[in-house]
Amino acid sequence: MELVPSTLTVDPGRLGSMKVHLTNSGPAACDVAVEVPPTERDWSWVHPESCSVTPGEEVVVSVFFKPALGPHPTAGPHTVDIVARAPGDASVAAEGRGTVEVGPFVDAIGILDPHVAYDHLGHDYTFRLENAGNVPVTAALSTDDPSGALDVVVQPTRLSAEPGETATATVAVRARKKLKKGEQTYRVCVLAHVEGGTELRTEGAFRQQGIKG
Repeated sequence: MELVPSTLTVDPGRLGSMKVHLTNSGPAACDVAVEVPPTERDWSWVHPESCSVTPGEEVVVSVFFKPALGPHPTAGPHTVDIVARAPGDASVAAEGRGTVEVGPFVDAIGILDPHVAYDHLGHDYTFRLENAGNVPVTAALSTDDPSGALDVVVQPTRLSAEPGETATATVAVRARKKLKKGEQTYRVCVLAHVEGGTELRTEGAFRQQGIKG
């Protein structure tokens, strides 16, 4: 078995392929099925999956790779062991090893929980940084209070998350003054400056309640 090319670079969301060259050096025709590793089958496939090879003949099968725009597969080199075997036979008739270099994809999502809070003086929110990309992300956190009526503190001020993971911070919001009656709504904003990516602006609301209802 020969893989052409044996090393392939593919960016997430794009399609790449290798050609698998199979030669029958035996005296009889044989049917073979070409397989990729089970761990890589959610982003790779073979066409045709099986073929018949007569003595002295060479057939070519294509293996396609399309990394998702998401955490898996992670960026970097992935060793792919491709095997050919007779249908229903566990023994390997031929095998080849290739390398697929997956390009980086940076994508982070900011979530403020709860989105809206009700209280007389303040509330502690949870900010979640979800890494939806295939490389580790680090973000510096800050806050923005357009009204100037709130004290907003975020801790920690820096978060890191591996692909597919979520990191959290606490956002403490306190009103500078008590509200005698009625209700006043303020925007709560967290800014996440993602290294190598864009700035995330995540907004929620604090609805201050009057102490007399």
